[in-house]
Amino acid sequence: MAANLKTALERTKHLLVLAADHRYFGVVAGLETPTKTLEPLLPYVDVLMTDPGTLRHCLSQGVEVPVILRASGCTSTMNVAVPGYLQEPAKLAYEQRTGKDFDETYREFETRVENGTASLSEFEQYRSLDSILNEPDTIADERLILTAENVLTEGGSAAAVSVYLRTRYQSQTLDNLATMSRQARANNLSVLGVVAVGNTLGYLEKDSDFLTRAGAILVAHGADMVKTYNCGKGFERVVEACGVPVIVAGGKAAKGEDGTRSSLELAYDSLQKGAKGIDFGRRIWRHENPVSMIQALRAVVHEGMLPTQAYEMFQELKGASNVSA
Repeated sequence: MAANLKTALERTKHLLVLAADHRYFGVVAGLETPTKTLEPLLPYVDVLMTDPGTLRHCLSQGVEVPVILRASGCTSTMNVAVPGYLQEPAKLAYEQRTGKDFDETYREFETRVENGTASLSEFEQYRSLDSILNEPDTIADERLILTAENVLTEGGSAAAVSVYLRTRYQSQTLDNLATMSRQARANNLSVLGVVAVGNTLGYLEKDSDFLTRAGAILVAHGADMVKTYNCGKGFERVVEACGVPVIVAGGKAAKGEDGTRSSLELAYDSLQKGAKGIDFGRRIWRHENPVSMIQALRAVVHEGMLPTQAYEMFQELKGASNVSA
């Protein structure tokens, strides 16, 4: 591992990583002005995960904490539409087979997926319907955008590479990881393997069997650390199967839930079940009170504070911030 990230891993029992690499595929709400958004948060993090453009242009004065640099990309969240002459016959076939209106049914499933309330069966049905409108899994079509040497030159301490299993691009993205791992060995660089799912495979975030297999596969292909999801029941097995440090992705809070409470609870539960740390992004910089939020998370990560105590701390920090403002 690169010296400064290795030092960070050895210096503390747990890590608070700030995820801010989302601009590489287009999820930018909250990161439109990275300098303004990130600089107030950096004093409270152990590691920053970001993309090369943000590090180069928005944080050009340097970052005092180790940086995990996004090394895979060449994709976006923008859908690639299926041609209309293929859409219409598929819609008609669906309506004749099921007796349901395609557009109405699609919107219902889409709403449940976006709200975080879709069941496994509903996720699968949504994915099937969406494939009639959009080329499936195009977000997974990643290539390497940096070499290991580039990562070091740009100021990174580690390279992050996403892998999309259970998509047509699983072999390609595993090859990205393996290629980076080979390069990294020659450059004393660590590699973070990211278990990625995208919207249409979002239900896999709660599938302990999938996450257990995925973590082991990523390590076998060269990952020194794994970023994955806390699936709840069975997450201890996911951590054990990886055998390397595991950090937990935050993702986005489900609509309708208290994002502050759920984030603190997710962080605490992840650490209790063996994770080395958390790697939260949108749960922090999209929060109405991001600085108070990250301080409360830091108390959970480094002080072992219970979520209820951290929530009280958050409320106090928020109140003090509002008064000073």
